[in-house]
Amino acid sequence: MTLKLIGERLAIRELQRADLPFVLEVYNSNPGYNLLRHNVSTMTLSELEAEYDSTLAIPQGYWLLLAVEGTPVGVMHVVLASDSEPKSWISLLVLHASWQKKGLGKEAVKLFESFCAVHGTRHIHHGVIAHNESALRFWGRLGYEQYRQVETPVGLLTQPVLLVAKWLDSPSEP
Repeated sequence: MTLKLIGERLAIRELQRADLPFVLEVYNSNPGYNLLRHNVSTMTLSELEAEYDSTLAIPQGYWLLLAVEGTPVGVMHVVLASDSEPKSWISLLVLHASWQKKGLGKEAVKLFESFCAVHGTRHIHHGVIAHNESALRFWGRLGYEQYRQVETPVGLLTQPVLLVAKWLDSPSEP
């Protein structure tokens, strides 16, 4: 399946290996994020390639490039629900620092939620590093609720992660 989503301002398409230098720029525009995940403020292209390659084998997993009017602005990694795994995941969402706080992260999540709802997913999950307060606020504002805390590898570090989810339908809906 080819994954392509078009929103009001965002176009989201599958990321290609040739896009990795831009993704590296996205990561490195967010040194605080890199510190949380990798304990370094700057990543190298070879480190990013290793991360990219390690996730290519995830069934139903997709690396996505987010763009505004053809200009790349961010990256997502998502995992779609399947018969053996009935829940979808947004495992990564990072915007270039110069494109943050403009509603694009929210638009990307909403586009993915709509896609998932149309394709039968009932809920979407995400893991937030427990001490990443801005990410916790972001996901909370979008209606994601915590259901568990785990100690898990995140990038190169093992740390507490809050698992959050949003149900795409509710009993009160027709």
